[in-house]
Amino acid sequence: MRKLDRARSIVAFSITLFASAAQSQEAAPQELLTRMSAALRSSDFQGSFIYQHDGRVDALRIFHLGGERERERLVSLTGERSEIVRDGDTITCVQTGTVPTLFANRADPRLLPLVPNVHALGAQYSVAAGGEDRVAGYGARVIDVSPRDPYRYGYRLWLDLNSHLLLRSAVVDAAQRPLEQFMFVALDVGEKPNDTDLLASESIAAASAPADEVRVNSKPLWTIAQAPAGFRLVRTQRPSEAGTQTEHLVYSDGVASVSIYVEPRADSAALVTAESTTRRGVLSIYSRSDARMHVTALGDVPPITVQTMGRSVEASGGR
Repeated sequence: MRKLDRARSIVAFSITLFASAAQSQEAAPQELLTRMSAALRSSDFQGSFIYQHDGRVDALRIFHLGGERERERLVSLTGERSEIVRDGDTITCVQTGTVPTLFANRADPRLLPLVPNVHALGAQYSVAAGGEDRVAGYGARVIDVSPRDPYRYGYRLWLDLNSHLLLRSAVVDAAQRPLEQFMFVALDVGEKPNDTDLLASESIAAASAPADEVRVNSKPLWTIAQAPAGFRLVRTQRPSEAGTQTEHLVYSDGVASVSIYVEPRADSAALVTAESTTRRGVLSIYSRSDARMHVTALGDVPPITVQTMGRSVEASGGR
């Protein structure tokens, strides 16, 4: 009996030791996010997902060819037929009855929605493991990306246990309520799409680029006096026509971005200051008009962020 008890103790100890070793080898949440980002670039996959946003739910199908030159195609399965084709950093939007629109040299051309830039997560965010779940038949590890202040939203991410591919993503508020989310309902990881899957269903030879703004490298005409911690000016743009003082400032913390459009106005003592704030899903829009300028601030951030930034617009250098 004593020999049997001793044998049982040895087995129990071995099991405990094996479990502890397995846990110690499990990657940290931040490392899992890095693997997710790599998987989204390098993996071949195709599948269907639902996307809940702006009070509606859309069904879409995506085909993705990974590698140095990524190619992918996103096709709507509900509502008006439309599709988006990506070849490297060039995106073409196709909608029935209209001329295709071409967007070249996009900084973040990814077609899958709600994917945070995990390489830019700074001190304003914390990352933690959130347990395990199951999505589209795949075992998933849940990662929570939480803001440390009220000026940005958090993310809840579901990663495939094996490939680390993103299976589901939700943008959440301070109470962990999902504001927007997408989730695969059918997915084939490692399934290489063929050329037909990656090409638009109609010719895109006549695709044209929309009238765009010009990026400027000189000092901005306007500045934000009270940008929340972590937000930095990353780009300044102006309309292509010469002589305008209208300006588009882009601020980002690396994950969340806010665009501020400033249009100067002629002084008018009779003009009363007016402002408004609206929110559609994760998009918040703040607008203010006074005797000197009309300001519009918008971004996928809480309303307090666009309000704070929009109210603190002022001329650079005491202009």
